[in-house]
Amino acid sequence: MRYVIIGASAAGQAAAETLRQWDPQGSITVISDEAQPLYSRPLLTYLLSGEIRPEKVWLKGADYFQEWGFEARLGEEVVQVVPADREVRLASGRVCPYDRLLIASGARPKVPGIPGEDLEGVFTLRNLADWRRLESGLEGVRQVVVVGAGAVGLKTADALMRRGFEVTLLARGAQPLSRMLDATAAAMLMDAVATMGIDLRCHSWPVALKGDGGRVKKLILNSGEELPAQAVLFSVGVTANVDFLEGTGLGDPGGILVDRKLRSRDPRIFAAGDCCRPHHLLSPGQWPYHIWPAAVDQGRVAGANMGGGSRLYPGLLPQNSLSLRGFKIISGGLGPHDTKDCEIVAELDQSRGHYRRLAYREGRLVGLTLVGAVAHAGIYFQLMAQGLPAPEPVTPGLLWG
Repeated sequence: MRYVIIGASAAGQAAAETLRQWDPQGSITVISDEAQPLYSRPLLTYLLSGEIRPEKVWLKGADYFQEWGFEARLGEEVVQVVPADREVRLASGRVCPYDRLLIASGARPKVPGIPGEDLEGVFTLRNLADWRRLESGLEGVRQVVVVGAGAVGLKTADALMRRGFEVTLLARGAQPLSRMLDATAAAMLMDAVATMGIDLRCHSWPVALKGDGGRVKKLILNSGEELPAQAVLFSVGVTANVDFLEGTGLGDPGGILVDRKLRSRDPRIFAAGDCCRPHHLLSPGQWPYHIWPAAVDQGRVAGANMGGGSRLYPGLLPQNSLSLRGFKIISGGLGPHDTKDCEIVAELDQSRGHYRRLAYREGRLVGLTLVGAVAHAGIYFQLMAQGLPAPEPVTPGLLWG
């Protein structure tokens, strides 16, 4: 049996190892447009801040592929998948035939499509190449603007502040992490961000970048204000890496729709990780969710099923964790915009900086936000993941036990 896996990060690696256990003799080819073995993308902001050294990001050694009996095609770009011929075609001209294919190609950063994006000093941060480019581009820089106040934008802004840069963080809406946090939790986060010295601007976004000598010098904001910057980093979301599926009907920039076994519309082609749209555990929709643990779980299910198993992916359970210099937030399940029909139990301990918000639907926990006191997050996530009837909503004054 010939297996091909496009992508060598969290989902691809988990799938390849699981598949090898199911089929010890099968041919497994792993293709990646990156030239190095598996590393931890979540550690890139820690690398940027200087909290860890570059060697700490590696999760596998140079001999990993050989040890597992994988044929590695590193630094190779996939340009086309041809389901009718069961082939994956590479930019080098090489063709990789398959009997079963996994697409775990991940996602790439979005940029807003405004004038000046091609200027020197404009960055994203998604992979090691982005980090290396950013590091080399920060020399002589004093003012940095981070566009986008999601988790990555917040961590990046903090990392740059730790390096001594003047950092402005732009949030398009009224608060950071608008899909994750209600107004109370967001206010606590914004207070913490201000304490760090980050200049957070809400309801702000760039409409153009202006440069001098080919390098960015300022942003023109929606308000008309001109904001000086010698470096700009966009963190405004991602789009699935599925351009090579054009014409197949299997995927679009939103990702690849999959069934409970993580199969695409073609039964020989599976998908996992940031490029796929799996079922959601707590709602009927299907959409991507870009977190490392979800990619690993999906990779394991897909790998087993490629090898002849019949595993079902239980569904995506959003989980978010953010730590900024001791300020901690964990949230998960349905966010505040999706729990308007739920019973909400919340308590704020202002003196200790603790906040807890629990959302219940029909006696089951479906949403969680913890600020400060996060020790019991695992218990809450188990309740949501297993769909267990939860105790009666905790009464105020007893939430911290």
